[in-house]
Amino acid sequence: MQKLLVLLGLLLSPEAWTRVSYRPANESDVAIALSQIINGLRPRPLAILALPSFSLMNACCENDQGIQVDDFIQRLHRLYYKSVIFNDTELFFQHIEANLQGAIECVNLVLDEPKELSERIQERRLAHRLSLFIFYWGARWPPAASAMSFEEPMRAVVITRPRQKAFRIYYNQARPTSDGELRLVNWFDGDNLGLQRTPLLPPAGSVYANFEGRIFRVPVFHSPPWFWVSYGQNNSDSGEGEGSGEASGEASAESGDNLECNEVKVTGGRDHRLLMLLAEHMNFRFEYIEAPGRTQGSLKSDDAKESNESFTGGIGLLQSRMADFFLGDVGLSWERHKAIEFSFFTLADSGAFATHAPRRLNEALAIMRPFKQDIWPYLILTIVFSGPIFYGIIAMPYIWRRRHVDMDVEQLGDLCIYMAYIKEITPCVLKVKRRRVPSAPRMPEQLFEKCIWFTLRLFLKQSCQELYHGYRAKFLTIVYWIAATYVLADVYSAQLTSQFARPAHEAPINTLQRLQSAMIRDGYRLYVEKESSSLEMLENGTELFRQLYALMRQQQPDGHQSFLIDSVEAGIKLIADGGENKAVLGGRETLYFNIQQYGAKNFQLSQKLYTRYSAVAVQIGCPFLDSLNDVLIHLFEGGILDKMTTAEYTAQSRQMTKDQAQQSKELAAAESANANSNAKSSEAQTQEPNQDSEIISALNLRMLQGAFIALGVGSLAAGRTTNRLQANFERLSSVSASMLILELLFRALPLARALRRCHLRFLRRWRRLKRSTRLLTVRIFAPKLG
Repeated sequence: MQKLLVLLGLLLSPEAWTRVSYRPANESDVAIALSQIINGLRPRPLAILALPSFSLMNACCENDQGIQVDDFIQRLHRLYYKSVIFNDTELFFQHIEANLQGAIECVNLVLDEPKELSERIQERRLAHRLSLFIFYWGARWPPAASAMSFEEPMRAVVITRPRQKAFRIYYNQARPTSDGELRLVNWFDGDNLGLQRTPLLPPAGSVYANFEGRIFRVPVFHSPPWFWVSYGQNNSDSGEGEGSGEASGEASAESGDNLECNEVKVTGGRDHRLLMLLAEHMNFRFEYIEAPGRTQGSLKSDDAKESNESFTGGIGLLQSRMADFFLGDVGLSWERHKAIEFSFFTLADSGAFATHAPRRLNEALAIMRPFKQDIWPYLILTIVFSGPIFYGIIAMPYIWRRRHVDMDVEQLGDLCIYMAYIKEITPCVLKVKRRRVPSAPRMPEQLFEKCIWFTLRLFLKQSCQELYHGYRAKFLTIVYWIAATYVLADVYSAQLTSQFARPAHEAPINTLQRLQSAMIRDGYRLYVEKESSSLEMLENGTELFRQLYALMRQQQPDGHQSFLIDSVEAGIKLIADGGENKAVLGGRETLYFNIQQYGAKNFQLSQKLYTRYSAVAVQIGCPFLDSLNDVLIHLFEGGILDKMTTAEYTAQSRQMTKDQAQQSKELAAAESANANSNAKSSEAQTQEPNQDSEIISALNLRMLQGAFIALGVGSLAAGRTTNRLQANFERLSSVSASMLILELLFRALPLARALRRCHLRFLRRWRRLKRSTRLLTVRIFAPKLG
């Protein structure tokens, strides 16, 4: 007992403390050993932390040697290794952070006791698979596991010196267990062959290829087709059992902090099968735990100002290192990449949204749909201007041939003789023979109206006679007839028949632009799963995504975010229950699966909006991520992931077929038990929704209602026009009757006889004046003739 106390006193005395010395030393065993150990790692850069002076708290130390740093640095440079030395811990940590941000693997040699530094490394989140910390402080034995533990993901190497020129290398990740226990992996003997084996440390790929039954904690919530989960009470169940049956998950409105730990039982799902396959291949076990809030997780609003942003949900468990894996359509994003890491993608998906199927258009306007809206104006203008054009073709020859013939002018060569003047100076002497001027052809009466009605009858396929016999008019008539028969009538009738056979539906909402216009014009509401990658895309996206998110918030004036739903399945159920003005945004594969579950004919799936990848989420700096990626890459290249997804869809379709058969049997039994009246009413109710689902249907009067409506409108317009013509005729007849009465009264009065006598007297006097004036003119200008 006295010897033991003396030994402890010598070890705890200040003279026994080992120090890092910057003074020249004769011995260089430590420098040789450390340089050879570093050479066994073959690092790219090397960072060294060497404090000027420090004391050791461990009793197992030597007191006869110091570390000659200058000799050690020179030996590193001879081996062509880049190195940087720090005497400030803060600068040392900043250097490591810079390397981790650039994804640069770095080796760090710490000439200090690891107890305090390991805690600070964990606090600053510098523990990563890319950073290796080598501790040397001259101890003979490694620290006890009860006194110090290097937990994952920290990679720690402890070098001890049990005797002179002998060094042992201990590593905390020599086994796939997560206990952080240091194990001897290599040693250096300066008197023998140096380093026992190279490389210095066992590679992570070989260590984590077999987990030796290690148990992982996996958060899960109900999210078909990835996980089918049923919830119990106050217990947790292992996820090792197989099953492909359905599981119903109730949506929880509580937050993740207030949610009780319920029993979680996974009965199937694609990611459940993937996790079982990984467990079988890598020899590990897993247990399911309920994700807080039953969501993937999102940023906490109250911690937004902090540098280390914290998440909720399953991602929050990974961030706090309370879970190891997280599957279930976990989408990659930049915000999530700051808190967790992702493996090789397990699903190459795309973003999309789902709405109700296009509804059948109003059949009253079916007669207008054979031609599009931009064609009808040109068609109407063609019919309107065809009549005037036909009139112009017929009337132009008459206009061109009409010449003014002057009866009092004759041409004799270059001479122009005015016969009116000769008749005046030679009255009753010269007898001029009248010329016969051929009469010009006259234009048919009411030609314009006839041309209008002729073209209308021609385009409406009614019988009509040839209007004009000219070759120009015949050629134009042939052109009009071909256009009306083969271009308009045949195309119109074919399109109308096809639309009657397959009724037209409204334009599908399959793009973001159409969805935005539908939200503005028709009041559509867009729903998204809470704390999902789709919600992050809306919040952090550009252009249309931000505009859609602003519209979603404007539709909630109370500030309640009712557009957030518990799962994509809940949104699809809203649409299936009759919500025709709703849309759900999510992953295309998830939407497709849930649409198949509720009937694909009732939904419309949009185009691919953006590319999104889903992967296995792990902790930052996860040491076995490379091994996990190797397995996932082999599964992807072999097509096993796609086969698993297809198998899940097939199993669900079989389950749907069984459910439909069971429902049909129950319906047949209920119909046989009910009365005939109830059976007829139920039959009528079941026939109504099937009308929209039929692709090809027979013609009925309801499809032809547009023609009857057009006939009724035409009859009303014709009756109204007839009434107006009749009113005008009655008005004209009344005016003519009044004029007739006035004329009769005028003739009955004696004033008419007196006026008639005055008129005759005036005519006699006018004739006498003309005769006397003519005789006087002849006597003056032609006396010989008189």
